[in-house]
Amino acid sequence: MTNKALLIGIDDDEGGLALLSIKGVEIGAMNCLGYGIYDTPYLTIGSWFEPTFSCLFDDDLDVDWHTVFEGNPDQETRLHRIGVWSYRALGRIVEIDEDSGPALADCGGCLIPLPITMYDPDYIGAYVGFQISRLNVWRK
Repeated sequence: MTNKALLIGIDDDEGGLALLSIKGVEIGAMNCLGYGIYDTPYLTIGSWFEPTFSCLFDDDLDVDWHTVFEGNPDQETRLHRIGVWSYRALGRIVEIDEDSGPALADCGGCLIPLPITMYDPDYIGAYVGFQISRLNVWRK
């Protein structure tokens, strides 16, 4: 289900800003594209790749089951930028690991991990909303 991303901008150093285009939507994220990649050339502007995302969530926000499941009443699937690499994530749960608990939401072509642990696959398809303090992009 992951979509290919086009790298449209990148800071010189890892840990800086990487700008991507996924399905025509521009996304800014912390550049983790070279971490752990030793046998493949470094990505350059214009490169297509399969991204994977991780997040830092704001510890100051009260994130619980109810805020996540009540956070997307209009049932949207998109990332709403609120900072350089911070977002309001609005999505639909597409994957839940019943053994270890991570869940992913489709937020408009980006599969984003939820800030809560889930084990019940019956919640696949539910709409969720939550804040991301920092979105990180990795090469799958």
